[in-house]
Amino acid sequence: MLGFITDFNRAIEAFRTDKRDESSYRAFLRASQTLDFSTTPGGDSWFARSHRVALLHELLARVELPPADRIPGAREVADGSVTQWTIPNTGITITKVTQGPRAGQFVFSADTVQSLDRLYRQAKHLPYRQGATPGIYEDLIGADSPLREGEQQLRSRLKPADTSSPRSTLEGFLDNVNRAYQLASQANQALGATPPGMTREEGRQAEIDAAALLQRASDSLDLSQIPEALRQSVSIEATLQLKEVLDRMLLPPLDVIPTAQMVEAARKEAVGLPLQSRPAFRWKLPGTLIEITEILEGERQGQFLFSAATVRRVGDMYRKVKDLNYRRAEFGGAELEYLSPALSPGFYESYIAASGYLVPQAQLLGRVVAALPGWFKAKYARQMIWQWIGLLVSILLAALIAYVAYRRVSALAKRNHPPASDWLRLLSVAIVFVVVRAMDAFIDIGLKFTSSVQAVVTSTVATTLYVLAAWVAFSLCRALAETIIATPRLRGKTSESALLRITAWVIGFLLATGIIVGGIRSLGADLVPLLAGLGIGGLAVALAAQSTIANFIGGLILLGNKPVQVGDFCRYGEDPSTDWMRIGTVEEINWLSTRIRGIDRTLTTIPNAAFAGMHIVNLTKRDQRLVRTTLQLRYETTPNQLRFILLKLRELLLGHPKVTPEPARVRFVGYGAYSKDIELFCYLMCREQNEFLAIQEDLLLRIEDIIKEAGSGFAFPSQTAYLTRDTGLDEKRREEAETQVGHLRFTGKLPFPEFDEEERNQLKDILDYPPKGSPDYRPREGSGDAEPEK
Repeated sequence: MLGFITDFNRAIEAFRTDKRDESSYRAFLRASQTLDFSTTPGGDSWFARSHRVALLHELLARVELPPADRIPGAREVADGSVTQWTIPNTGITITKVTQGPRAGQFVFSADTVQSLDRLYRQAKHLPYRQGATPGIYEDLIGADSPLREGEQQLRSRLKPADTSSPRSTLEGFLDNVNRAYQLASQANQALGATPPGMTREEGRQAEIDAAALLQRASDSLDLSQIPEALRQSVSIEATLQLKEVLDRMLLPPLDVIPTAQMVEAARKEAVGLPLQSRPAFRWKLPGTLIEITEILEGERQGQFLFSAATVRRVGDMYRKVKDLNYRRAEFGGAELEYLSPALSPGFYESYIAASGYLVPQAQLLGRVVAALPGWFKAKYARQMIWQWIGLLVSILLAALIAYVAYRRVSALAKRNHPPASDWLRLLSVAIVFVVVRAMDAFIDIGLKFTSSVQAVVTSTVATTLYVLAAWVAFSLCRALAETIIATPRLRGKTSESALLRITAWVIGFLLATGIIVGGIRSLGADLVPLLAGLGIGGLAVALAAQSTIANFIGGLILLGNKPVQVGDFCRYGEDPSTDWMRIGTVEEINWLSTRIRGIDRTLTTIPNAAFAGMHIVNLTKRDQRLVRTTLQLRYETTPNQLRFILLKLRELLLGHPKVTPEPARVRFVGYGAYSKDIELFCYLMCREQNEFLAIQEDLLLRIEDIIKEAGSGFAFPSQTAYLTRDTGLDEKRREEAETQVGHLRFTGKLPFPEFDEEERNQLKDILDYPPKGSPDYRPREGSGDAEPEK
């Protein structure tokens, strides 16, 4: 204790004389190390530590300290008789650290450090004892202190609400609202004075700081059941209404409000249970429905907030007590223990009356409203007449601007071609979105509706914005797709372009749907019945539109697999009786059907599901065209004439510039019923039908010239009847043939020297007739079956 006083006095002397150096810093560091900040909110920040150190010094400067010989020293510590010591007649305790790197050291206990605010408020009326240095706290932490000024800016902009325990939540809530009330009240009084006590710029800065404090106070509320789009305004109103309720009741003794240690002690009963299954710690203000509860899930897990039920009921609670008087300080002496027990009378009503402005005189619109006649300030549905007039004018003006801009840009889009037209359509929708968003900002910042009217207006405008945002997203996907299609790489590729358009449509639809669903969720709509209804409705639509869905998928298959593309000449189906009807040019492949222009100029529409399952022949994709025909020559054509014709035809194919040399061929293939047949087979180097017919015509005419040159002619179906007497068979030649065959069978000598041994044996087997075992069978010589000659 004495070391703390000595070190801190050395540090504060250097601070006052502006002679801070390393030794003074180390003296302050040694003094702060005698305090246990383990349970102090924000105990890891320099400001919190400096604040507690200064408070402790102020207490020690006011209380009567015992003589040095009555303070336990090294001898009592050495024999182990002292592990904790409390300064007589105070709550200041010094305790021995039992574990950790500081084990064995004596420090001011964690409970003492955490309670220094309360102890100081109880003792600050006492005079300084003789020899103590006065005013240290004001010098170090006062309003003019550089440390205080920097911390104020930090607390106003960055520091979150302390919700580590029910006590921290309640005290922080009261302190933030009271400080906001003081800032706003002082600014309003200064600006309303004659002459004004501050500039309007300073008034606007005061309003910004007060709004930040109210926002931090609203962070102590559980707003999980408030729609996200309404939380900003609802949270401020709920904060002010809750403060109005608290200002009309006696606050409970501070020591009954649970601290972090008390919560931890209660949690020991739930040791072993997972966080999700253990009950949330709850604390209610005595005799009220105001409850502070522990959050067990989500981003704010482990924090203590005014419960969602409290937020939901706070409006009703305020209406029940608003006619009651504010509490008086003399009836709440225990409230002096609170960090900020002050009142903020009329704060909520002044906020509503000023249409949400904390410092109306600092804002241009606030000054304009103040100068309006009295009937403009009359209230209807708790909102002033000028607010309703401003709402109507802003809606009409926004609608007029949006309509004119949309019509002008849309008309310009119709005079252009993609992708310029698509970007102009996107621009028209974006202009409407910007106009509505500007109207929303004016209503939110300028008109500042409150209560249920604000919820209705905000929900309506937000719904419009979400629909427009979905429209913008869909139009953007279409514009990007058309821009890509217009690039040289995809120009002329109709199937790829169609597939890209469908992909852009699907992506745009999904994005738009996601934006609308997210908007509905932010407005607080229950998505469970909505999604269930969409699921049932989607199933019904899917069953009713099976063919439509099948056609859509079929279109994706056609565009992805690309058996045909727009402009291709094709044959489809497998009915030979209607082949001429199933040939045409593909004109369009859309989401549901394919349109084909037939050779008779009729337009056939085929569902994509059916067309994708057909046998499709893409005639346009042929790299060459086949000519295959059979020339039927008269039987009077001699072999030499045939040789001449074959030679000339081969020369024709090999020398023609439009005939592929390989695998062109001309062959004499057989004797027909009334003709000698020559097959001609070749590929022509062309794709288009007209060019193919022209080349084929030239070949056929040249072939006819070759046939005439050879002195032959084409056969025609005919029959020749030969009239003669039937002379029967030549018996002499029959006997000679049979004798010769029998001799060959018996001797095994075959007149086919070009055959190999295996082939000869096969032929011998064929000639073994009659078969073995028959009465006429005679074994072949050398076969092993021959009987010995008799």
